[in-house]
Amino acid sequence: MDGFKYIFDDAENKYSKVGPNLENFRFARDIYGFCVNEGNVDEQALNYARNINSNLCNIFLNQPKGLFGYKGNENKYIKIDDLDSKHIMQLTFLLDNNATNYSKIVEIGGGFGNMCRLSNNIISYDSWDIIDLPHMLEVQNYYLKNEIKDISKINFIDAHSNKNYATAAIDLVIGTHSVSEFSWDIFINYFNNVISKSKYFYYGYNKNCPNPQLINMKLNYLLNNGFTCIKMFDYTEIPHGANVSYKLLINNKI
Repeated sequence: MDGFKYIFDDAENKYSKVGPNLENFRFARDIYGFCVNEGNVDEQALNYARNINSNLCNIFLNQPKGLFGYKGNENKYIKIDDLDSKHIMQLTFLLDNNATNYSKIVEIGGGFGNMCRLSNNIISYDSWDIIDLPHMLEVQNYYLKNEIKDISKINFIDAHSNKNYATAAIDLVIGTHSVSEFSWDIFINYFNNVISKSKYFYYGYNKNCPNPQLINMKLNYLLNNGFTCIKMFDYTEIPHGANVSYKLLINNKI
């Protein structure tokens, strides 16, 4: 039940040996590869986003995106790439028919900060916490400071610090393709200290990765400990066939 812990450990170990590669992070795959998708626009994901809410999808498509992270590979810059497409779909589904005002947002595993960038001036928030590994917080800070300039409402929290929130202190926790990849013990720690303290939990996962048993255990635990799914979106990614699910869960104990 270790999930993808070995991948995260390998990245941290590599970083400890070679240090950061911020200006070219999109191509430093041995350090940041688990959060950077390669490839052009994902038309399947964007078509789903347009069908869900075309107006909201277009707003996300028009969000600014600079060249940060492409240094030395500027010719490979893509305004809307594979990861952008998937994040736009995820955010369009999350916000469709839902409030866009979440005072306190906590993102567990923020990648390089792309979802936060896309949400800038669309989701109204007083604070957005990103909990992640130290070397990922470093690249998030670099990226978001350059992309959206004012990061005074964004807090970068070391995943090793065992942050424990007060009950009902959070409006929304985002855990898309992060919480599902944790080992069981780390998942339980995040549930107790973060997820269970939030009114809503936005959960995204591959039904078969790291393995179906671990995925089902986590979902059942959520549903048996106060959470109810209020909307969901499942699809099979083309061409590689990943079966993906996105669920917005509400905490009945708050």
